[in-house]
Amino acid sequence: MVHEINNPIAGILNLNMLIKRIINEGPLEQKEINKFGDYLDLMEKETRRISQIVTNLLSFSRHNQMALERLSVNRLIDKTLILNANLLKLHQIRVEKKFDPKVPDIIGSEDQLQQVFMNLISNAVEAMESKAEGVLSIETRLASSEQRIVVKFSDNGIGIPKKNFSRLFEPFFSTKKDGKGVGLGLSVAYGIIKEHGGYIYVESDLGKGTIFRVNLALRPVTHMNENYGGSDGQHQNSNR
Repeated sequence: MVHEINNPIAGILNLNMLIKRIINEGPLEQKEINKFGDYLDLMEKETRRISQIVTNLLSFSRHNQMALERLSVNRLIDKTLILNANLLKLHQIRVEKKFDPKVPDIIGSEDQLQQVFMNLISNAVEAMESKAEGVLSIETRLASSEQRIVVKFSDNGIGIPKKNFSRLFEPFFSTKKDGKGVGLGLSVAYGIIKEHGGYIYVESDLGKGTIFRVNLALRPVTHMNENYGGSDGQHQNSNR
């Protein structure tokens, strides 16, 4: 729960720092002032999200179900990128979006899927900290044969050693420096994707980059009172 609450707090902090940096850079233009309104709206939503997470904790203790709604994966990724705009700019990461406009809406938990995307984006940024020209590519497409949406996050960072592949999704496993993480991010993401009847694939070349490919079902495959658990999720580690 600490990890889940930290995600929206990180988004609020990033937007706060972005606003302060824009103000410190000099006189504000009208277009920048207009953006502030959008940023404040997002900060309000993230604050409400923290409240919802706490409410979900209480609901979990009573065995209630997660809130599902119709949502656009493309729009949700865009929203997540805005929340991470300052982080991406500070590390000079260029984002390449390859969104299929024909990708249909899915049924899922917006809060939980945003946690997945937040984690994958922040992990990619950390992997590219030492790169002079970091590039994060995000692609969405419809796998029509399976009626699933595929979301691919690709970075040109340091990559993942083969010896770590089998432990990537284990709780509390982390290769980050002390204070940078507790090793719950990918474990939480794996659990959320599994709850949505999906799965996640990982490909990586050491020194060249990493790809996380998330596969999500368009619709829950079981009834709501069964928690929309769907089929068992899976992850696959392989070299490109």
